[in-house]
Amino acid sequence: MCLTSAVPSAAEARVRIETGRDLHTACSVLAEHALNPVPPTPAKARYCRQYLSGYFESLRHLHNDHDGKGVYAPAGDDPYACLNFSGPRSFDQLARSIVRTGDWHPELLDGEPFALAHKTFSDNPPCS
Repeated sequence: MCLTSAVPSAAEARVRIETGRDLHTACSVLAEHALNPVPPTPAKARYCRQYLSGYFESLRHLHNDHDGKGVYAPAGDDPYACLNFSGPRSFDQLARSIVRTGDWHPELLDGEPFALAHKTFSDNPPCS
């Protein structure tokens, strides 16, 4: 009996960010929370951070040329070289970019979250 209550239901097990709207909403919560960062951090704000971390980590793996130079490399013409996820402010700035792009391109909200993130950062990389 206890074992069945420990297994999450289908609703609880769903992916946290499935659409551009989910990403926009989560990043809106993060941007709003940054204005008055009273603990605890809302769950949706954490989802935005997790998605953005995964997005840029994926880019790092895709663009890494396996000699130690990748999207986080400090030299060269890499548009992502300046990213620093250790501070909360960088996530807040990235979240505000996601929110602005979603506001300007509402057609991206019903699609994949990747499309919203890609539109946000491919047209204007965060380090430029």
